[in-house]
Amino acid sequence: MLGAAYQSPMTPHPPPHHLGAAPALDALSRLVAALIHPAPTEHVLLLGAGYGALGAVLAQRLPQGTLVLSDPHLLARRAARLTLATHACANAEVTEQVSLLPEAAGHFDRVIILVPQSRALGRRWLVEAQALLRPGGSLNLAGANKAGIQTLIGDATALFGTSQILGYGGGCRVAAALRGAAPPPPPPWASQPGIAPGTWHEFQIAMPDGPLHLVSLPGSFSYEHLDPGTELLLQHLGPVAGLRVLDVGCGYGSIGIAAARQGATHVTMLDVCQLALAAAHENCMRLGLTNTNILASDGLEALLPAASPPAAHRSPPASPPPPPPPPPPPP
Repeated sequence: MLGAAYQSPMTPHPPPHHLGAAPALDALSRLVAALIHPAPTEHVLLLGAGYGALGAVLAQRLPQGTLVLSDPHLLARRAARLTLATHACANAEVTEQVSLLPEAAGHFDRVIILVPQSRALGRRWLVEAQALLRPGGSLNLAGANKAGIQTLIGDATALFGTSQILGYGGGCRVAAALRGAAPPPPPPWASQPGIAPGTWHEFQIAMPDGPLHLVSLPGSFSYEHLDPGTELLLQHLGPVAGLRVLDVGCGYGSIGIAAARQGATHVTMLDVCQLALAAAHENCMRLGLTNTNILASDGLEALLPAASPPAAHRSPPASPPPPPPPPPPPP
């Protein structure tokens, strides 16, 4: 049985009393829940789902529909699964895929985007949302003003042709756009590598054994170029031939790949960012490296106790994990 639907001040009728307690929502999620009411049969995608409280509320409003939650952060996806399970949301799932294209093109009735920290990632999600929506499907955007929601709404207007503000509150706003049967010509940024579906941002770095060509995706740490900390660490990597190397917080894999190319017998790369791991996999595949293992991991958790390599190199940190769920509001 599903958990209770969230009752906002704008909801005219209370939820059925037998459905149990609603999940605790932050201010942005409360605003979204108050303003977005999908039809019961809709297929909905929530990008930037966080720990899943908003997803649980939306799933409860889709008794004959489905909901897919997506988030780049490993811990957010884990928390979202627990939240959905707690509220018995059998019609919702958390995807591990970086993109649902091309398989789910035109499948969704509604895509909801919670503004990410990266504008480039927001643009990538907008382009993907347009391809994932059926003609006439709805796009919803939500976020804090200080997080860049107004910029994201502007980008959505450029891509979809028009948009409207549904409401404001608590320094946040929610907007909507429709996918027309014949979308307008896309803005130039929609075809940029890394933003256009199926593409990667590509660049190269200078290495002692020659230039290293790498790919990355928006939303991963320093995706456009090598950051100064990693560049310095690469210059002082030291001899790794014959060693097993662990790269914690590997990002798109620059340090681990350098070690693998310089004679390490095996390299294990760990990161919490789904986008970074996808790029690390792609880089190793393009370079033909077979002595690497790339794992999603919160710190060192993915390693067995006996598998600690003797040489460890830690990459500069990427984005911090999502904050814990807020406490329930006082009665």
